[in-house]
Amino acid sequence: MKKLAVLIAVVLVAALAAPALSETNPFMDVPMNHWAYDAIGQLAAHGILSGYPDGLYKGKQQTTRYEMASALARALAVVDMTKASKQDVEMLKKLVVEFKDELEALGVRVDELDERVAVLEDRLGGWHIHGDLALDINYQKNQESPDPDGEITFDDAKIWIERTWGEDDEYQFVARLNGGDYAREVAFDRFYVEMPFFFDSRLTLGRFAWNWEKDYKVGGIPATGSWLGDTQITDWQWNGLGLTKNFGLGTVQAVVAHSGGDRYGMNNRAATIPTVDTFWNDWMFMLRGSFQFTEQFALDLGGQAFIGDNADRRYTDLDNVGEPYQNGDIHFKNLWTIFAGLRFNFNENVAFKGIFYHQDMNLEQANTRTVTWDKVDRDNANHWAVMFDIKQALLKFTSVWLEYGQYKEGFIARSGDSIFYAPTFGLYFAPDDMKYWRVVLGQEWNDKWATHLFYYGYKVDNMGNDGKDWKPAEFGLGVQYNLNDYTTMGLNYVHVKSDLDGTDNDNVVRFRTAVSF
Repeated sequence: MKKLAVLIAVVLVAALAAPALSETNPFMDVPMNHWAYDAIGQLAAHGILSGYPDGLYKGKQQTTRYEMASALARALAVVDMTKASKQDVEMLKKLVVEFKDELEALGVRVDELDERVAVLEDRLGGWHIHGDLALDINYQKNQESPDPDGEITFDDAKIWIERTWGEDDEYQFVARLNGGDYAREVAFDRFYVEMPFFFDSRLTLGRFAWNWEKDYKVGGIPATGSWLGDTQITDWQWNGLGLTKNFGLGTVQAVVAHSGGDRYGMNNRAATIPTVDTFWNDWMFMLRGSFQFTEQFALDLGGQAFIGDNADRRYTDLDNVGEPYQNGDIHFKNLWTIFAGLRFNFNENVAFKGIFYHQDMNLEQANTRTVTWDKVDRDNANHWAVMFDIKQALLKFTSVWLEYGQYKEGFIARSGDSIFYAPTFGLYFAPDDMKYWRVVLGQEWNDKWATHLFYYGYKVDNMGNDGKDWKPAEFGLGVQYNLNDYTTMGLNYVHVKSDLDGTDNDNVVRFRTAVSF
């Protein structure tokens, strides 16, 4: 089991403090018939506890409460829960309660020990199973379809299965069973093993996803109100292997994968393009370095390459797999994307962020509902954005997220929700040069209540009637209530103006109940 820093510190403090405290020990001796002798002896016999002084419990030699507490802290620092039973865990919890005063007098925070034991209990026998469920009740009214449309969907229905083993738990197995409505069917969309590799690196094998752009994604909206859009090129399912190397300044990661036949990580919302399968029939290579130069300044550099003579990204109906290009399809020969992100913290409450993408492609065909590129050669496209992230601790009553960005015509994102994202509309590539701005206000009133407001505005060149600019926009607000540690409820309203002539207004109301277990 990994040794937490605080418990390592406990060992050092106890070792240094022992001589001084032994001279003026304020604690009474533990009676020879005290249950703690048998408890710790039993845990030691099971191979769960180690690290206590030799002879302390041999023959029930009388000791002090200080020595008992010190030994307990040391033992918890190296506890091996792969050998523990439920009864053993209960005994550990009872020992922490019994020596609470002595541990606190030694400078050990008992609440942290309680958290440590709780984590161990979760991973009893090395296994940990947990899950998330989000049920949505949706109401939607479109200008083109004035009759209201309601539905109940499972936006999120996932069960995580984890297993750790080996010395210091350096091996980890993770599987995620996804049964959400957008996954279309119940299947494992995560299934991988992490293990130590050469030169103190870690190897990831299987079906996994890494999000390298999360620091540049909209913040401030509570979890039950997140109509946020997706990251541009990462954080979707792929099958392959990944390598992670941590060093003094940060982390370097690399991925080699094949991304054909992926149905779960990249599927589009049914409201955008009513199709169910997605294919990128090519190999994918990714490399990224994240560097934290100072507490204030960090830099992210990365790249992604899709390599294939006939690389397709298709949203095709299951009955028409392999048919010629349809709505939502693109066809290209190789696609390269590099990105650079900058994060600068003025202080703990105010941060500036900026990210730049450059794409190099040979795009042969792309179709959407609004525009068709036929046999055109787009050499490159860019996307950039700047953000200010202001925490509520500074303004006291609200957090603020401000973002402005631009897309060059033809920029391709990984998902149908990445570029323009709303409950009723999405785009996965820029049909023309586009500018956008986002403002998000998020308020946490207490540990129970949170609210938010947001406005997203867009301007796409030459996309409206008579060659005018297309100016879609969306406005939203919501409230979130934490019923308890496991259940959160949110009520959200979003107004969307998405048609080309600016007359269409869509309204969406969603009530979400999210449960974690």
